[in-house]
Parts: sequence; structure tokens; C-alpha cells
Amino acid sequence: VDIILSEWMGYFLLRESMLDSLVRARDIFLKPKTGLMMPSHATMLVAPISDEQERKIQSTEYARAMEDWKEFAETTQTMYGVDMSVLESDFDREQKEYYVLSSRWAELGTGCLLAEAQGVKEY
Repeated sequence: VDIILSEWMGYFLLRESMLDSLVRARDIFLKPKTGLMMPSHATMLVAPISDEQERKIQSTEYARAMEDWKEFAETTQTMYGVDMSVLESDFDREQKEYYVLSSRWAELGTGCLLAEAQGVKEY
């Protein structure tokens, strides 16, 4: 093969896990001396950020989830006589993991950068 043209990078060059298959295709099919890969180079950059608006959104969504739980637990107790309090701590932990502790995709403006990005790895 003369050229391998691929959009393999994903987020932080690794997200879509296509790097391994691209390297394998290169090693098996690409002409050793004259073959081209496009893109042929990449640089991983990392920078500290702060996004107070996103943090507030996550906090609000977590609070809403817990309000919904309390309403559900009260309704279940009132209508069916079932005490759901034994599940509350597990539900709370699950909601924190989802809304507060997990990463989410967000487009950030340059105003969110706390310092200049630094190269971590070049390929």
C-alpha cells in the first residue's frame, strides 16, 4: 500500500483505541521505504483547566437526582408502605459517581486554561 489515510486519533490520541490497529496495518501493508501515513505525526498536550460553569451544572444535576429519589422514596412509603431508605446510600453513591466524579465531554474556551499547555508525548 502506498498511503494509509486515517482519522485514528480520538480524544487525547487514545479514546477510540484505533492506534493499535493503525500500527498493525502500517507494519503489514505499508511499503517500507516509500509508504506514507497521513497524519504522520501527533503531539499529546496537557494543561490544567477550571470550568466553574460545568461544575455548577454537575452539582445541580446531582442535587436534582437526589430530590427525585427523595420524592420516589416518600411516594413509595406513602402509597405502598415500603421503606426505601436502605437503598438511599447506594443510590447517592451511584449518582455522585455519575454526576460529580465521572468525566464528561465539554468544549472549553481558552478562558478555562489555568496555564499554557505542555507537550506530554510526540508521535
